[in-house]
This record gives sequence, C-alpha cells and structure tokens, in this order.
Amino acid sequence: MEIIEIKTDEALERCYLVLKELREDLSFQNFTYLYQEAKKRDDYRLVGIFQDGKCVAVMGFRILYDFVHGKHLYVDDLVVTKEKRSSGMGAELLCYAETEAAHHQCQGLRLCTGIDRKEARRFYDRNGWEPKALAYKKRLKENPSSLRV
Repeated sequence: MEIIEIKTDEALERCYLVLKELREDLSFQNFTYLYQEAKKRDDYRLVGIFQDGKCVAVMGFRILYDFVHGKHLYVDDLVVTKEKRSSGMGAELLCYAETEAAHHQCQGLRLCTGIDRKEARRFYDRNGWEPKALAYKKRLKENPSSLRV
C-alpha cells in the first residue's frame, strides 16, 4: 500500500470522488476552491491511496498551533471508499499522519468526527484514539461573502 501526496489536477479529481462519499453536498467547483485556499493559507495537504489508477482512500491534514494542544497535526478528512473499508487503509493513513506529526515535531494529533458517525468512532477507538471533547458548531445565515462558490 503506497500513500501518495496529491500534486496534480488529475489526482485531485480522483480524490474528490472519494471525498464526496463523506461530503455528499460538496461540488467539484467548491472542492477545488476550498482545497486551493486551504493549501495556500494553512498548508493543507491531501494524500491518497490508489489501486489500478483509482483513488480508494484519502486523507487531508494540516499542522495547527493553539493554546490547548500546542503544535499538532489536525486530520480534516479521512475517507476510504465503501467497497474498501475494513481493509486496513484507514489505519495506514492514520499511521502516515502519526509519522508526519513526529516529523514536524508535533505534540500530538487531533481530529473530529460526528456524534452520529458510530462506525467512524469505533474505527478511531480501535486505532488508539481517545474521545476528548465535544465540538460545537453554529452556522451563520447565508452570507454572500462566504467561501462557497
């Protein structure tokens, strides 16, 4: 299993098809816009696992700094295609994230998942992650200057 950092438009398009399994409402136009902005502003990186030229798993992450966690690697997205789940690819991506965090001298790693995503929570539990917080979120009314394109 080889994990490849996404650097071409073609690979990015293949990753979008996998990410869309988790982010169903995400258009390709919005995906490319948000990817470019996150990469430019936060050094967001996207990696994927490919089999026979098809992307079957993807993970997006960035290095963050804050007073609670210090310097840490934040996993924004981790998706394995439905037909490839339970094949060890998600665990491989988490190992990759740990290696990157160590390489960047981070104090730890962090991610969020939905309260209703029981399978994802069991996956993270099996892989040594501990639930530590409850995230709150509030949407603003439609805003013409929002990031959506």
